Amino acid sequence: MDFRKIKVLNVDDLSGNRFNCQAKEKNNIKYEVYSKKQLYSFISKPNFTSNRTRNIMYKKILSLLVFILLNLSIYANDTAGTILPTGGIVFEKQDGIKMKVEALYIRPWKIEVNYIFENTTDQDITTQVFFPLPKMPAVEQYWGEETHNYHFKLWVNGNPQKVQTHWTITQNDKDITQYVFFLFWRPEEVITEQKLSQRLHMLFPELRQKLIEENIIEWGWTLNRDEQEVQNWKMFDNAAWKKQVSYSWEQTFPAQKTVSIRHVYIPTAIHNSAGYPYSKCIDFKSSAYRKFALFPEDEPEYTDQHLYARNYLEYILTTANNWQGPIENFNLLIESPLKSVGCFDGKAFYAEKHFAVNRRNYTPRWDLSAEFLVNRTTSLPQTNPDTPILYRVDGPANVRQNPNGKIIGQFANDTYVWVWPNEEEGNWHLVMQNQIRGYTHKQNLIKVF
Repeated sequence: MDFRKIKVLNVDDLSGNRFNCQAKEKNNIKYEVYSKKQLYSFISKPNFTSNRTRNIMYKKILSLLVFILLNLSIYANDTAGTILPTGGIVFEKQDGIKMKVEALYIRPWKIEVNYIFENTTDQDITTQVFFPLPKMPAVEQYWGEETHNYHFKLWVNGNPQKVQTHWTITQNDKDITQYVFFLFWRPEEVITEQKLSQRLHMLFPELRQKLIEENIIEWGWTLNRDEQEVQNWKMFDNAAWKKQVSYSWEQTFPAQKTVSIRHVYIPTAIHNSAGYPYSKCIDFKSSAYRKFALFPEDEPEYTDQHLYARNYLEYILTTANNWQGPIENFNLLIESPLKSVGCFDGKAFYAEKHFAVNRRNYTPRWDLSAEFLVNRTTSLPQTNPDTPILYRVDGPANVRQNPNGKIIGQFANDTYVWVWPNEEEGNWHLVMQNQIRGYTHKQNLIKVF
């Protein structure tokens, strides 16, 4: 790759997989144009003959990317979400499209969401649909140099659909993506403070000066891998950088019809070696939590019998408010190997293996957090073939402790419930909703998705 022959003439969208460019000949020199994927691949897998050559080429690459990004202008259009060239996303209210059903199924290793949307107008509506993931650290002190692959997959009306990936980086809620995006070589990459310093060293002084003037970086004391204080380039005032990844696709909602959307992905979970819950509404010192986590009053330290918070994750619910009206039928199921705790509707929940909630005409005002409690001998599984499915009750329907057994509750007509197909016993299905778990006859159930 000869950077003397690279000339970017027109860049329309930085958030997709490639620069939309054209190559021209000027002064008998043919300018070569590369996609963003090629540039990133060249950065991450260089083949240089010497360290000096490598450093020079790194500087040229980073300088090229900075030049491209700093010369872009922002554009917007009138849709449910607007893509900015810097990768940012502006969410807007979308009237005329209603979320009729949401089925959210959360496990430590996978999140699956199914929706049914309805276009309530007499005209087709085409809009950009976005799915934002919670923010995660962009730079960590002791670990990093990792790429979390979400393996995000999307289906629309049962057919696979391609998506665009977008990401932003903020510092104290200020969007600094256009200044630092070239320091990260993959959308989901997390780097160490030491790696950040190394990449900042590779920049030309003029580029570093721009970051200094914007109060994004500074020269100061930081820790190396041996936890010794050294002077190096670092984040300004130790203000943490947060990264947010989002996915989008263009979607047409036919007039007066419904559209089903399904997506699955691997969540980013914070591994908590200390074992204390991160959820804001869970008090680690409270008697309710200590009792739930099997802490005897006279044993403040962990033993093999105690449960501790292993993985913490978040899910953004409030973006559903950009659609018309409330969610007509919201369903949540959290599954844990042993127990789970977290915050739903701004309140603490304590659950055994399953936490199931159904809400009618639901307007989320808080986002969701959950963490999974395990003991020191329990490992979190990565797969589970027994995936529950959402059904609607054609009833009312009695719920029994066992097939043909004692009645322990009743689901009203049109209630949405989770059903475990592999737990079927004859004509009886294992069902759960709002913490009622038991068996009901299959004649009372209608599959939703």
